[in-house]
Amino acid sequence: MAADILNQLAEAVVDGDDDLAEELAQKALNEGVDPYDAIVNGLARGMAIVSDQYEKGEAFVPHLLLASGAMYAGMDILSPEMTKEEGALQAVGVIGTIEGDVHDIGKNLVKTMLSAGGFKMIDLGADVPIEKFVETAKEHEADLISMSALMTTTMTNMEKVIEILQEEGIRDSIKIMIGGAPVSEEYASGIGADSTHPDAMHASAWASEAVKELDPKAARWSEEKINLGKIKYREILAKKTVSDKVDIGLETASKIKEEFESIGVKSKEEMTHIDRTVSAMSDKKVDRLPVYPLACGVLRKFAGVNYRDYATKAEAFTESAFLGCKYLDLDMFVGLADLSATSADFGCKIKYPEDDTPSSEGHIKDYEKIEVPELKKGTRGYELVMASKMAKEKINKELNTPFIGFHEGPLLTLTQLMGADRILMDMKTQPDVVLEAVQKCTDYICQLTELFFSEGACDALCIDNLWSNNVIMSEQDYWKFDGKFVYDQHIPLFKQYNQPYIIHNCADAVHFETQIKKFGTSLYSYAYYEKSRDKGSQNYADLIPKYGDMCCMMGEVNPVEFMDGSAAGVQKVRDDTKTLLENAIPVLKENGLQSKYILSTGCEVPPGGPLTTVQAMVNTVKEFGPELQKKIMG
Repeated sequence: MAADILNQLAEAVVDGDDDLAEELAQKALNEGVDPYDAIVNGLARGMAIVSDQYEKGEAFVPHLLLASGAMYAGMDILSPEMTKEEGALQAVGVIGTIEGDVHDIGKNLVKTMLSAGGFKMIDLGADVPIEKFVETAKEHEADLISMSALMTTTMTNMEKVIEILQEEGIRDSIKIMIGGAPVSEEYASGIGADSTHPDAMHASAWASEAVKELDPKAARWSEEKINLGKIKYREILAKKTVSDKVDIGLETASKIKEEFESIGVKSKEEMTHIDRTVSAMSDKKVDRLPVYPLACGVLRKFAGVNYRDYATKAEAFTESAFLGCKYLDLDMFVGLADLSATSADFGCKIKYPEDDTPSSEGHIKDYEKIEVPELKKGTRGYELVMASKMAKEKINKELNTPFIGFHEGPLLTLTQLMGADRILMDMKTQPDVVLEAVQKCTDYICQLTELFFSEGACDALCIDNLWSNNVIMSEQDYWKFDGKFVYDQHIPLFKQYNQPYIIHNCADAVHFETQIKKFGTSLYSYAYYEKSRDKGSQNYADLIPKYGDMCCMMGEVNPVEFMDGSAAGVQKVRDDTKTLLENAIPVLKENGLQSKYILSTGCEVPPGGPLTTVQAMVNTVKEFGPELQKKIMG
């Protein structure tokens, strides 16, 4: 009888049936099944089955989220009945998405797998203040802290958490795990984390073993141990404190400006920025391939403005774009202000820090409250278009540099508005409601795009269509909940105004067939994550042969590298840029192309970093590009 109940519990989790999981959990208690056994060999086993399906590509994130909901529903019944002795065996984990970042799918999956593995998880949610991780870990004498970030612009906050742990003498009392698509093993090691992993299963397996290495809780959380920890890290922190007093962005901006004013542009090039970019997109002859690291908000340092003003004031935005293009001699500028412009107009509350990326502070809860906003003066969308128009006119006229407008696509807008994990679950449980909401977002997105075009506010327009990802959802689901809306309603506007359709997607395993071939995309800005290559992340060598005949690819140097302004860090950017340049041009030629590639970063350069690394990428292409282009292409 007990075996039957355990199997039924596992099946309930696999099916994502919350009600049945609760019913069976109560039945297990009534039948005298050990609650710990019911959790481990029933609920957790079911979660392991779904996770295995996920690893094999037979299930996607919505299935995992539904299964985790069923698992937690059963655990809520069973956990209170566990004996004190059993409960004491649990390791305690604190988990959350770092401040400034509202993406929580990966975090939720890691939490689920750790819970299934026996951890008592304290979930702080998304956009978690730095101090909250430390306070919660101290309060619960935690064994593990797990932090995640999807955005390169926010991931640097993880290091600040570790620094506070060191300062308070408790760093060695806890294992620290960080994660997210842009996080590499090198980055984790560099900021003092213990580990990072490509997915929730590996993260859970590592954490389960890692916490066994810790000293007993009473010893490592003792006053003596904490005081020793403070002494141990004092010298390290003192060096960092001195470094932190310098605004590296402003300092490097000043040096670059001084050099420019005394020397000017070092070499006269054959083509203007706008001619080079347009020619590359059309695969015409160029003097060299275009280059533009996705340096948007970081360029505000040339204008001496904070991020809030950059994102919300047209004059600050324009001056940042103009001075950045001028002093770094960029081949284009992408007007990415923040990823909350469209969701803000639907009523999502947005937090605008002085000097960090804006983010959603609170999602709306009811689908019924979603109404298509009126695009008018005072809305975020309208002000973005007007700021873009001002910037475009200035950099076109004075620098011959093209301005690429930027805003979010329909499904990205909805997930920013209501939360990604909720939307992905609701796709399975109430798809018609989600489809209606996506339609409303599409209506507004189309209005915004048309305003960009009718106002002449951009030379071209880039759309962030993030959720095309073959790990998060199947290609069929992506088409149903985003792609079809884009194809049927959004892309026709681009054709109406004779504009190229441009996509930015920093996901790590994209449905390229849909987003490039089906959409007829002209320029695709992509990220490449080597650690996710087995799951579908692709680089120039994969993409140019497949799509180069119809689409200009733009990527893929790791933007996290741009945070290291040391001599070694600048050289690393130079080396990686040169390698990409040397390898991409032959691949173009092998496929009958001559210029259809733009050197860039896979995602936005973090806004708190130095500008010397951005300069290094641009100068490397300018230095080696013409000779390589002539040598290889003739």
